[in-house]
Amino acid sequence: MKIKKYFIFTLVLFLFGCEEKSIPVLESSEVNNNAQIEQLEMVNEQLKNQISEMEKKNDEEKEALRTTMNLAFHLFTAINNKDFDYITSISSSNVQVDVEESMINSTNYSYKINDMEYLLENLEYRFYELKNDTLIIGFANYFFEGHSTIYFGFIKQNGQWLFDYIVTDA
Repeated sequence: MKIKKYFIFTLVLFLFGCEEKSIPVLESSEVNNNAQIEQLEMVNEQLKNQISEMEKKNDEEKEALRTTMNLAFHLFTAINNKDFDYITSISSSNVQVDVEESMINSTNYSYKINDMEYLLENLEYRFYELKNDTLIIGFANYFFEGHSTIYFGFIKQNGQWLFDYIVTDA
């Protein structure tokens, strides 16, 4: 009987002596996981904001290209028709149109409007370059002897894209 009491006493003492050490570890792990979740949520929000900013910039760039491309095609038509009023109406203050000489003068370039007709089927879009509020569009003009490149420069003033220059390599 003494052995039985001794055994029960030892067993009870052993059971009371045992601690559940995994519970604090789980609580610590849960706190750590919650901190990681909060950090990941913050990173996720920052990435969402970056995506929104990039999409906005991309949309603005698309709109700038669409607008200036339309202006360029209208300019080709105006040059073909020698419509100096239209050219003047969409030009920046850097552009002077000399009707008598059939010249388009800008700060750095001069372009003589000759009798060469720009046919849209002979034009090939080459590139665009957007930097801040300036945009350059390049076209190739193919003709029997070869081709030349036409550069249209546009500038954004007061939220509106305006023709700033034209230059060719021919």
